[in-house]
Amino acid sequence: MRKASQSVNKVFQPPSQMNWTDEKLASLSKEQLITLFENLQTQRESGRVTAQAAEDLARLIGERLPANALAPRRKRARSQVLLEGRVAEELGGLAAALEIRYDLSSETARQQSGGIKGFKPQTLTDRRGAARAGASMKDGRMAIDRYISYRVRDTQASLAFLLFPGEPDASGRYVLLAPDDLLDGEPLSDAYAPLAQDYGWPEDARDRLRAAPAANFAEAQQRFEALIAQVATARA
Repeated sequence: MRKASQSVNKVFQPPSQMNWTDEKLASLSKEQLITLFENLQTQRESGRVTAQAAEDLARLIGERLPANALAPRRKRARSQVLLEGRVAEELGGLAAALEIRYDLSSETARQQSGGIKGFKPQTLTDRRGAARAGASMKDGRMAIDRYISYRVRDTQASLAFLLFPGEPDASGRYVLLAPDDLLDGEPLSDAYAPLAQDYGWPEDARDRLRAAPAANFAEAQQRFEALIAQVATARA
């Protein structure tokens, strides 16, 4: 005789409630706080936090971050993401080639800049050997801001790829930035001037800065190496 099938009533188990204390929030980095804030809506919909708890948590997170840190992030087109990846690779490759031909180490920059008060070296790339992402990308001033930059003595040479928000990808340009004794270019425009601070130029030196857009990467590469050759020692 076949046994009657027994229906099993599934009991819904609500997700465990989130409990973010002041101590837990204080242990998070800026990036982790931003991620937590962005995930609050999903957590509300899943029942992990009530609407009131989410509002309270959002307020606590906001107290720990700069005012512009929680501005909504723009969703970027795939073409723009691919463009940024390509220019970052080009700049990183150029930096690697220059470091083979020139001594661009922090140690040498310090030795050559001993008489400069408060000197801080800036190597071409970040610690991973990648082109740096400008702060302007994080706060929305630029759609793409990837650059390499070298500082020694009282001078600095930078090469950046810049794309302004809302402009088509094709309007992005490689731009050389250096002081007037190295670069024969136009004085910094209002559009480029804020980037000088992002790249580490002191305020009292920014009136010397010049900007020169390049027609393409090949030209930018050639002109940037010419700048580096003026301030760095070629390897034997």
